Amino acid sequence: MADVRSERPISQQPHHRRRRLVLGAGLALTAVLVAAIAASSGGRPWDPQRLRDSLVTAAPHLALDRQVRLAKQELRRQRARRAKEHHAIAAALALTPYVRRGGSAPKLAALTFDDGPGPFTERILDVLQREHVKATFFVLGRQLAGNEAPLQREVAQGHVVADHTWSHKALTTLSPHDQALEIDSQADAIQRAGIPRPTLFRPPFGLYNTETLKILRRRGMLSVLWTVDTSDYSATATPQAVAKRVLAETEAGGIVLMHDAGGNRTATARSLTLIIRGLRKRGFQLVTVPQLLTRTKIARFQEYVAPSSGA
Repeated sequence: MADVRSERPISQQPHHRRRRLVLGAGLALTAVLVAAIAASSGGRPWDPQRLRDSLVTAAPHLALDRQVRLAKQELRRQRARRAKEHHAIAAALALTPYVRRGGSAPKLAALTFDDGPGPFTERILDVLQREHVKATFFVLGRQLAGNEAPLQREVAQGHVVADHTWSHKALTTLSPHDQALEIDSQADAIQRAGIPRPTLFRPPFGLYNTETLKILRRRGMLSVLWTVDTSDYSATATPQAVAKRVLAETEAGGIVLMHDAGGNRTATARSLTLIIRGLRKRGFQLVTVPQLLTRTKIARFQEYVAPSSGA
């Protein structure tokens, strides 16, 4: 009997080599952008030679000058975008210590994810990348070790990384000193990882008090709550149930609460495509929280959101 193997026909092999080269180029540029963002946020000067060296190491077949030029252009765009968003955050903070929603026009909504990075973050990032959506990730400091890859990917793909404390303790049970320690320890760890220091914050469980808001104001940080709690942390959550809730409850300016860690987030990952495509059919554009603040008029008085056990 002939030896049958799953080899590709010879005529197809160059095609697949080209695909591998293109994929390698994309991965190399992503790595370069992460390095560039890290250099910028960490206060180190932009170094084109170091950038070229990293490209040579990652993919020697690339057209180096073109890739360097693209990376520098992307870095300039990200710097300009961050400056605009920081201005919007400061403007919102002058009106209100926390936001629950953006304005009603245009028809925007923000997807947010808490408690990561973790084992399910990459799956969620895959969907966001495929659907061309940017999101906001409220990250725990204790989750950073061992999850460097998804964290760096969040930054490289243009998502926003925000503060969700170091260890997810209920802040209302802590002294002002310990509240500040929870907030600052996470922000310090993010900055050490070469990522811009967070200016957005979400309190665990949605619990905060006047001391929390004083601490945040001194640091120029805006607290972000939500209009839709997906309950994706429930043991009985299904992709269909999560998506149904989001599609039923999301209004213009809405902020959707989901989770990319803290438990089994299979339902969250599988619901995302349904959510994104369903909201788009309803005329929504999906943006990050800073983009929501930049592009809509924030109300001075934000309605109170009841604390949730899942944030």
